Amino acid sequence: MTEYADLTAQLFADGRSLDSDSSATLRSALDALTAQQTDPKVLGELLEAVLLVGQGLDLAEVLQRITAVAASVLDAQYCALGVRGPQRGLQAFVYTGITPELRSKMGRLPIGHGVLGELLDHPEVLRIEQLGEHPASVGFPPHHPPMDTFLGAPIIVRGELFGSIYLTEKLTGPRFTEQDEQIVSVLAVAVGIAVDNARLYERQLTRHRWMEILAHRGSEPMAGVALSDTLNGLCADVAALTGAVDVFIVTSDRGELQLHGHTGAPVEPNGIAWPGLAFSVSEADGADAAWMRGQARWKTAQPMQRTPGDFGAIVLTHATRPVWEPEEVAGLTGVARVAALAVAYADQQQLARDLEMLEDRHRIARDLHDHVIQRLFAIGMSLQTMQAAPEQVESRLTQVIDDLDTTIGQIRTSIFDLQSAQLRGGPVTLRRKALDVVAELARHAPIVPSVAFVGPVDTLVPKRLAPHIEAVLREGLSNALRHSGGDRIGVRIVADDVLTVEISDNGAGIPPHATYRGLNNLTRRAEECDGNFTVESRPGAGTMLVWEVPLRAD
Repeated sequence: MTEYADLTAQLFADGRSLDSDSSATLRSALDALTAQQTDPKVLGELLEAVLLVGQGLDLAEVLQRITAVAASVLDAQYCALGVRGPQRGLQAFVYTGITPELRSKMGRLPIGHGVLGELLDHPEVLRIEQLGEHPASVGFPPHHPPMDTFLGAPIIVRGELFGSIYLTEKLTGPRFTEQDEQIVSVLAVAVGIAVDNARLYERQLTRHRWMEILAHRGSEPMAGVALSDTLNGLCADVAALTGAVDVFIVTSDRGELQLHGHTGAPVEPNGIAWPGLAFSVSEADGADAAWMRGQARWKTAQPMQRTPGDFGAIVLTHATRPVWEPEEVAGLTGVARVAALAVAYADQQQLARDLEMLEDRHRIARDLHDHVIQRLFAIGMSLQTMQAAPEQVESRLTQVIDDLDTTIGQIRTSIFDLQSAQLRGGPVTLRRKALDVVAELARHAPIVPSVAFVGPVDTLVPKRLAPHIEAVLREGLSNALRHSGGDRIGVRIVADDVLTVEISDNGAGIPPHATYRGLNNLTRRAEECDGNFTVESRPGAGTMLVWEVPLRAD
C-alpha cells in the first residue's frame, strides 16, 4: 500500500486543476476503494491513469489512454468516452475493444441517443445488467457487437457536464459491481480534468493566435503597407484561424456599401445585404446570396464603428453553424478595431495628401499671379508704348521677346509643378526637388520666388550634384528672403555644358562688412566639383549669386 499512498499524495499535491467538488468526489471515491480493501495493484493502475492527465495537453491521446486503462482496471471488453458537444450531442467519441475491421462495417459513430443520451440528460452513475432491457435503449446498428452489462458515469468538472465514460461486457463476472462504480467515478473525474486542461490550453493558444494577427496586421498601416493588402491579409488570417469559407470587410459610408477586403474573388457591393450593427450568427437567406459561396450556409457579422454615422462590419461565412468561444469573439472584436483603424488611417492619409496638393496649387497660383501675369501685363504695356516711340521698336521688340521667353519658361515650370505634384510617390527629379525646396523656404514669406529651368536639367545633371544644388538654393534663398528687403527674387537653373544655378533679387545688396560664412561653404562646394561661385552685389541694386560647375558624364 506504500506505493498507493505515495501516488495519492502526488495526485493531490499536483492537483491544481481540481476544483473543490471534483477534489471531494475524488477523495470520497478513493477512500471508499481503500475501505473495501481493493487490490493495491488495481489502485496503483487507477491512480497512474489519473496522474496521466497532468503529463500532456493532447486531449485525444489522454482520452485514448484512459479508455485502455479503464477497460483493464474494470475488466471490461469495451470502453468508450463521449465528449458532449454544444447542442447536447457528442462531439468526440473515443473507444477501445473494437477492431478496425469491425469498426469499418459499423457506420457512423454514436451521437448521443439511447442509453448514451440518458447519461447526458441525467448525469449520474448508471449500472445496467441487461442493456437491451433498459427503457432508454434504442438497439444497435448493423454489425455492432452484442453488449449486455453496462456501466456509465458522467464527466463533470467545475459544475459543467463535459460528457460520459461508458464500459460494457464485464469479463470477470456477470455484472459490474458497486466497487466498479467507485472506480469509474475516479476515472470520470480524471477525464473531466483532462478535458478541462485541454480546453484551457486551447483557449490560451487561441488568444495567442489572435494576438499575433492583431500585432502583425495592426502595424502594417504605419509601415506604409497598402490598405488593400492589409485588409485582404487580415481576411485571409481570420479565415485560416476560424475555418471560414470567406471573410469580407465592408463599410457603409452614408448609406453606400463599399468592399474593402475579402478572401477569394471580390463580390459586387450593390448585391450585399447590410449585416447589421450587432454581433450575429444567422442562417443565410435570399438577401445573403452574394455572401454565400462554395458550401457556405451560415453568416457571422462582427460590426466595426469608424466615425460617427459611418459603420462597417467583418462578415464570415461557414458551411456549418460556427460556435464562437468567448476568446474567439474577443479576437474578432480586436480584428474589427484594427480594420476600422486601418480604414480611418488611410482616409486621414488621403486627406493629408489632398491638403498638400491644394497647398501646392495655391502656391503655384500665387506664383503665376506674382510673376507670369505681372510679366505679361508689363509686356503688354511695353507693346503699347511702341506706338508713341516708333524709333525704339527694334530695341523694345528684342526686350519683349526676351520677356516672353522668360514668361514661357515660368509657365512651363508651373505646369511641371502641377503635374509632378499629382504624381507624388514616384522618383524625385531635380526639378521637383528644387521646386520643393523653394516652396518650403517661401511657405511663410511675403513673396514667392520665381523659378525657371533652361535645358534638360533632369537628364544632364548627375545625381551626385543634387545635394550641392539643394545647399545652394537653401543658402541663397534664405539670405534673399530674410535680408534683401526686395520684392522680387528669381531662381534660374541652366543645364548645358555647364550647370549654372542663379539666385537674384532686387533688394538692398550685401553690406560691405557682412560675414560670408554660409557663402564660403558654397565656394568650397563649387571647388569640390571643379567649378566656381561668384557674388555680384551692389548696394541698393540687389544681389546675384552664380554657382557654376562643369557637366561631365559619370
